[in-house]
Amino acid sequence: MAGILGWFGSEKGKGAGFSLMSLGNMLTAFFTYLRFAEIARIFGTSWQTDAVAVAFVIPLLLQQLISTAFGSAFLPIYSRVRRNKGVEASNLLVNRIVNWMVITGILFLGTAFLFGRGIVGIVGPGADAETLDLAAVLLRIFLPLVFLNAVEGILQNFLIYHNRYGLVSFLKVLQILASYIFLLAGHGRFGIIIVPLSGLAGAAVSFLACAAFSIRLELRPGTVLDPRDGDFRELVRLAVPVMVGVVTGFLGPVADKILASFLAESSITAIDYAARIRNLVRMVMIEPLIVLCTVYFSKAAAAGGRDLLRKEIPSYMRNLSYYTIPAAAILTVFAVPLVSVFFQRGHFGPGQSRLVGHVLSYYAPWLAQFGMGVIAGRAFYALKETITPIALGIWGMICNILLNVILVGSMGVGGLALATTVTSSAKTLMLLITLRRRLGGIGGKEFVPEYLRFLLAGGIMSGFLLLAGSMFPVDLESSLWSRLSRLALIILPGLGIYVAVTAAAGSRTFRDYYGVVRSGLSRGGS
Repeated sequence: MAGILGWFGSEKGKGAGFSLMSLGNMLTAFFTYLRFAEIARIFGTSWQTDAVAVAFVIPLLLQQLISTAFGSAFLPIYSRVRRNKGVEASNLLVNRIVNWMVITGILFLGTAFLFGRGIVGIVGPGADAETLDLAAVLLRIFLPLVFLNAVEGILQNFLIYHNRYGLVSFLKVLQILASYIFLLAGHGRFGIIIVPLSGLAGAAVSFLACAAFSIRLELRPGTVLDPRDGDFRELVRLAVPVMVGVVTGFLGPVADKILASFLAESSITAIDYAARIRNLVRMVMIEPLIVLCTVYFSKAAAAGGRDLLRKEIPSYMRNLSYYTIPAAAILTVFAVPLVSVFFQRGHFGPGQSRLVGHVLSYYAPWLAQFGMGVIAGRAFYALKETITPIALGIWGMICNILLNVILVGSMGVGGLALATTVTSSAKTLMLLITLRRRLGGIGGKEFVPEYLRFLLAGGIMSGFLLLAGSMFPVDLESSLWSRLSRLALIILPGLGIYVAVTAAAGSRTFRDYYGVVRSGLSRGGS
C-alpha cells in the first residue's frame, strides 16, 4: 500500500489532476467495455438480459439518489467545515454520513428481500412472469453492490478534496478490473446471475481499498449517529432537494423501461445497452472535467470567490464542448456500424447491432450538451443552492414522460431515446439561463461565440460523414477488420475537417489545445 500511495497518492494540481482522471477513466472505460462486450457475447439480447435491465433500475436509482445527493452536497459542506473547524470536525461529518448510509442500505436490502417481486413488477409491467422472477433474484444481488458504491463515493470525495486524483483513478480501475476477472471466471458456473455477482465482487474489492487509503490520509472511522450536528443537518437540508430531483429525473428512464416492456422482446435490453454505451463515452470525455470543476467550484465558493466562479465556468464549458460535439456527431451518424465493431461477436449478431445502434443514434446528440448542464448544476451546488436545478429537473422529467408517450407509438424504442435527448437539452439551456441570472453573468460573451464555432465545424463534419458513409457503406456481415478500416477511413478525415474549421474560424479553444500540443512536442524534442 505504501508503494501505491507513493505513486498515486501525492497531491496534484488542476492540470495533473485532469490528466490522471482522464487516464483513469480511459482505463476504466476500456475494462468496462471489455466486461460489457463479454456479457453481450455470452448472453446476446434475450429475456434474460431484459431481466437484468429491469432488475437494475431501482438499484441504479438508489445509487444515484445517495451518491448524487450526498456527493453533490458533500464537497461544499466539507470544504467549509475543513476550512473553519479543522480535521476532527470534518472526520466526524464523514463518519456520520457513512454510518447513516449503512443503516439505510440494510433497510433497503430487507425491503428487497420481502417485496422484490412486486418492485420489479412495477418497473416491467409488460414483461412475462419468468422474466420478472429472474429480475427479483437479480435485484437482491444488485442492492449490496449499490450501497458499497454509494459509501465509497463519499470516501472518494474525501480523497478528491485532498487532491488525490491518482488514488481515485486507481480505485475505479481496480473495481472494474476485479469485476471483469470475476465475470470471466464465473459465467460458466453462474449463468446470467454472474452479471450482478461480478459487480458486487468488484465493488467489495474497491471499497476495502478505498477505506484503507482514506484511513491512511487522516480519516478516523467511528460510530457517529447523532443527526443533530449542525453541519450534518445542513448537508441533509441541501441533499433532500437533490434527492427529490434525482427521483423525479429518474422517472424518465423508468418510464422508458416501462414502455419498452410492452414492445418486442429485447426492447428493454436495447435501450439499456444503448444507454450504457453512451455512458461509456461520457465516462471518458466528461467525468474527469466534472470532477475537477466540482472541487474547484466548491473551494471557490467556500472562499467567497464568486468572481472566480464566473471566470471558471466558461473555461470548463468551452473545453468540454470542443471534443464532445464531434464525438456526438460521429456516434449519431455511425451508431450501428460502431456498435457492430465493438460488440458484434458470439450471440450478439448484426440484428442486435442494428437494434442497439438504432437506439444509440437517438441518444448520441445528448453528449453535445450534457456536460454543460452538469457544470451548471455543480455551480449551483457550490453556491449551496439546490432548489433551482431540482425544479428544472422536475420540469424536464414531466416533459420527458410526455414526449415518451407521444413518440413511442410512431418511433418505437428509438422515440424513447429521442425524448431523453430533447428534454435533456432543453433542461441544460434553462439551467444556463438561470445560472447567468443568479451570478450576474457566466462569461457568455466568451463561450457562446466559441460554441457556435464548434457547432459550425460539427455540422460541416457531419455533412462529410453522411456523404462518405453513403458512398462507402459499412457491411455488417463483413469481417471486423473490414468494418473497422472502413470507419477509420471516413472518421479520421472527418475529425481533421472539424479541427481545420475551428482553426479557420478563430477558435480560442483550438489555439489553447494547439499551444499545449506544441509545447509538449517542443519539450519532447529538447
